[in-house]
Amino acid sequence: MAHFSWTDDLYTGNKLIDGEHRALVGLVNALFETMNGGQGNERMSKAMHELIVYTGDHFGREEAQMERIQYVASLAHKAEHTKLLRQLTDLGAMLEAGGKINIPAVSDFLSEWLRNHILTMDMKLGAALQMQHSGEPAPQQH
Repeated sequence: MAHFSWTDDLYTGNKLIDGEHRALVGLVNALFETMNGGQGNERMSKAMHELIVYTGDHFGREEAQMERIQYVASLAHKAEHTKLLRQLTDLGAMLEAGGKINIPAVSDFLSEWLRNHILTMDMKLGAALQMQHSGEPAPQQH
């Protein structure tokens, strides 16, 4: 199972968000290592818990930025955050209960979700934050 590779196209232009995204990639890769290494549900559960906590904190900070600039696409963005956290929490609960997960499917899902979310939703947020910072009006999202 491949690690999630950080690539330059994932930079949003916002240092805080980009730094947190890199930390998320590290936590996702740590989870992948526990899944790939056959380290058992307890280790996977611990790695999943760390990912869930950090992801929730990160989403909270992003959402605070959205509120600060009155970001027009905040509802859709927050809905994606809520859905992912629910899915991660469900996976974590399954691991804690001793259940088996489809490791390749979880790996693919997390990699695709994170990459797609950054390249679509977070890029737009980064652009809006940059415009707000420069004093220009934020672009309208349709």
